[in-house]
Amino acid sequence: MKTVSIREAYDWLQIGKQLNQTEWDELLRFIQHKYFKAVEIGYGKIRFINLVGIIQLSTIRIEILPKLVIHEESEDKNRKALINMLTVTRNLPVTLNEGTLSQLAKSDLFHVFAQVYIQSLLKELRRGIYKEYKLIQENSQSLKGRFMFHQHIRKNAFQPVKAYCEYDEIQEDVLLNRILKRAVKMVYPYIAKSSLKSESLFILEMFDQVNDVPILKKDLRNFLFNRQNQRFQDAFLIARLILENQLMTSKYSGEQSFSFLFEMNVLFESYIERAFRFLEWENNLKVVPQHDEKRLLININSGQENIKLKPDFVIYKDSAQMIVDTKWKSILREGRVTYQQADLYQMYAYVTSYEQANRCVLLYPKSEDGLLPKWQVPGRNKYIEIHTIRLSSLVETLEDLKSIIS
Repeated sequence: MKTVSIREAYDWLQIGKQLNQTEWDELLRFIQHKYFKAVEIGYGKIRFINLVGIIQLSTIRIEILPKLVIHEESEDKNRKALINMLTVTRNLPVTLNEGTLSQLAKSDLFHVFAQVYIQSLLKELRRGIYKEYKLIQENSQSLKGRFMFHQHIRKNAFQPVKAYCEYDEIQEDVLLNRILKRAVKMVYPYIAKSSLKSESLFILEMFDQVNDVPILKKDLRNFLFNRQNQRFQDAFLIARLILENQLMTSKYSGEQSFSFLFEMNVLFESYIERAFRFLEWENNLKVVPQHDEKRLLININSGQENIKLKPDFVIYKDSAQMIVDTKWKSILREGRVTYQQADLYQMYAYVTSYEQANRCVLLYPKSEDGLLPKWQVPGRNKYIEIHTIRLSSLVETLEDLKSIIS
């Protein structure tokens, strides 16, 4: 299986270089129904804008990594930062310790997702496969459960040796197991690691009594958990990611393509929100995401307030406010600050419209060290600041946020 790694919004995939004509055509079919607005297409080339993750096609795996170089010396550390954000935001619904996180970062993203899914599922299956009671109605040679007199008369008028019965039977062939098995069968052909392949085969053997039937999108979206099957929920969430994308593509083509793709600016903002939530109680904070109660102007003719202000976060501490806006961009390049004036105008609108706010922070991922600017609104005790945070681990992120808050 050929694997190509590129960076979002930076590297191009080209026919004749990374892709042949068949792979190019399959990729275009894959993206056209969901991701077309997130790509830039040139003559025989394509690149992804603000999307990271993997696309698994029939003969090639495309790994899309963040455009920002979090660590110059190691691609593994860049991948580690991405996996950290995915786990904290529960896009990858597992808890990983530092050692496991570092180990996973050495693999391509496909094997990261496959390993997390297979091992999460295997852990629960070793405790026992999930079973449900199903109501069975049948003609039987012996009496089972409840004898159904009226149905017996209709069915067995000329078969006196049979009894029409209704009874409960415990079964493994239930919807949850069908979904979990289908996802394993989707990823199995593309797994290169022998240990992971063996674990996948073991799972498929455990699901031997589970039928291979089509999985519908409504089955994935409407599935409800209960006390008995709750332990499979993390594995189910990853299986749903696999199957929803596969269903989307197979609907329009014969390929068994699937993907794990995430919008990077949304992921970064969600990660910062989760980090702030960890700090709320200890630091006596109140965090309000996507605050939209302020307007920038009042229309003289109508008297209505116009131009909604919607900062990413308003942080309340005692009677003060701090405005935070996240930016998935590099703020430093070779020691030089590269902010955009439009971002400063936006922050000026925030800090002047929120009377109790004396700080407005533009928050960027940290890629290198350098002196970051801070501005004061003339004649007022209000400031616009630029800060960066580390992403390799949640511990480092929380340390940097604490420093900013204090």
